Amino acid sequence: MEDHNNMTAERSLEIITEQIERSRRAVSKTTGQSLYISGLCTMVMAVVVAIVNLLLANTEFMALGHLLWFALPVIIWLAMRNIHKRSEPVPTTLIGSLVGKTWWTFAVFVLGFFLMAFLWNKILALSVDDPTAYLAHRVNITPIIILLMGMAITITGHILKSKWLVWFGIIAALVVSVGDYAGLGLTLLARLGAPLTIVGQAQFLLPCLSVFLFAFVGLMLPGMKLKNS
Repeated sequence: MEDHNNMTAERSLEIITEQIERSRRAVSKTTGQSLYISGLCTMVMAVVVAIVNLLLANTEFMALGHLLWFALPVIIWLAMRNIHKRSEPVPTTLIGSLVGKTWWTFAVFVLGFFLMAFLWNKILALSVDDPTAYLAHRVNITPIIILLMGMAITITGHILKSKWLVWFGIIAALVVSVGDYAGLGLTLLARLGAPLTIVGQAQFLLPCLSVFLFAFVGLMLPGMKLKNS
């Protein structure tokens, strides 16, 4: 009788352990799916914005393609809502909540900063005739956004206990943001003998390339890893 009770207790413990493990995997996959979808949508949007900016490069509407970034949070929300409708509900965990709040905080700060800086640059362009004065007082948007994105990736790495993600966020954000602020990409193209038209268009395309890279490494890759865990 005692052996039977011990076996029953052991079996109960095994069942509880299996249920906890299944729940942990389900939560990890849900968090990974959110990161994966967010990264995929961001990468696609980066390509779309680059194409639109390229088409508008020689018009008075150049760089207006960047306004499409404001649609990205809505697209991600709709995609996640559609996916969650077709899947079983999973309890919210601290890790999933922290990751989600980190990236939504990033989105609020980035979109708010982008809107204010974009309006300032447009007003400045209309009110200043001297190109030198415009360049001296305009807001360089991309370095700040890349720096904020690197911070979000680093925090996500700390939450997920992923050292490579932490270091990628720190190193890549610092290198790319400082390089963009100093104009290293455009300078390199000019030194390589690229035509002035290509150099001019690159200032609208390089930010999209940077966002694409950060979304792939900082969102899509960790999302794939969690989904397959």
